[in-house]
Amino acid sequence: MTPQIRNWVSAILTTSVLVVLALVLAPFSVQRSADPFLERPSTFFTDPSGARALFLVMKELLPSAEQWRRPLNLLPLPDDPDSPATLIVAGPRQPIAKSEAEHLDRWLAAGGQLILASADGWPIAFRLSSDDAAKREADSATPTKENSTYLSRHAATIRWSKPTEPRIDRIVGPAVPTPVLAVESRQKFVSAEGAKIVASAGTGALAVEIPVGRGRIVALADPTLVSNRALGEADNAVWIVTLAAGWGNGKILIDEFHHGFGRQRSAGELTWAFLQTPWGWCALQLAAAGALYLFGYRRRFGRISELSAPERASPLELIDARAGFFQAAAAKGLAAELIAQNLAQNLAAARGKSFDIARLSRDGGDSAAPLARVRHLSGKAARGEKLTDPEFVEIGRIAGQIQQGLLR
Repeated sequence: MTPQIRNWVSAILTTSVLVVLALVLAPFSVQRSADPFLERPSTFFTDPSGARALFLVMKELLPSAEQWRRPLNLLPLPDDPDSPATLIVAGPRQPIAKSEAEHLDRWLAAGGQLILASADGWPIAFRLSSDDAAKREADSATPTKENSTYLSRHAATIRWSKPTEPRIDRIVGPAVPTPVLAVESRQKFVSAEGAKIVASAGTGALAVEIPVGRGRIVALADPTLVSNRALGEADNAVWIVTLAAGWGNGKILIDEFHHGFGRQRSAGELTWAFLQTPWGWCALQLAAAGALYLFGYRRRFGRISELSAPERASPLELIDARAGFFQAAAAKGLAAELIAQNLAQNLAAARGKSFDIARLSRDGGDSAAPLARVRHLSGKAARGEKLTDPEFVEIGRIAGQIQQGLLR
């Protein structure tokens, strides 16, 4: 066996051993947990645990069927003929807040109908973990003062049986339109004192009615009654649609907010909600104090502008700049003419009258000779003759001395 073949065989054997070990150890190393997304009968799901089929059936058969994705304290009261009269809450995974429970009581008292399919009575003000939910389904849920539920607010003695395998039973009762309906369920009520049994399956109560003002609560013992699997196996859809259609105007809302599908709120709504909190009032006060400071101290935030550079008044810098310009242009003749013209303008401004270098150089005086030299050199440059560097320096020196008043 060549070394190359030996390496291939070793790699294949090693990989095979690792795969076998991974398959053997995987069931012992992975902790399995219940996924609440696979248990809640949401109308967004089309799998067996969802309730999408029921929602589509209601949209076809009822005057109105919509998904409710906002807190229940925003639920419109059923006094308006156009407002929905029935709210369906099936297997909520989130608890109902205290403010929501109080508003829901007012909504029921005004004539609304709540169809609540829950295995724990819908807890108030606390959240259930997946482990707690599984334990509640395994044991009978007895509402207590410390563990209050929304259903216990109106019927404190309701108890559930332990969940079993799905079973199809014929149901009877005041809420059953026909005695030939067969409903699939896996859980029933074992105690319903203080509530009216409106549907029974075998020896157990499947639905109870609790009056609340002009409205009522229809509590279903099993949240899986509305699942797609149960709807396809029995007459669950017919029965639930009948419950919803027989109350008020037949318009319904299906709660999805407590399944975790709340509607996204705009930035304006979130800002307004924040400003209504104590932290929001604090932010408003800080903003008002900042505005008063700006107006009180006349602070202004305008466009950014650069400060103007101060004018340079140094004669040496001006001479260096002009000398550099003429040197780069190699224009000694032009520079000599400009020096003579600038000298004549400055002397005329100092004496208050026009000044002629040629006339003053012929009149004599202390400055006649220097002026004659300036006239000679500037004239030489004007005729196109090239000035030497000493001559160019000389005309500049003489003009500077005359302007400084060193020569009279």
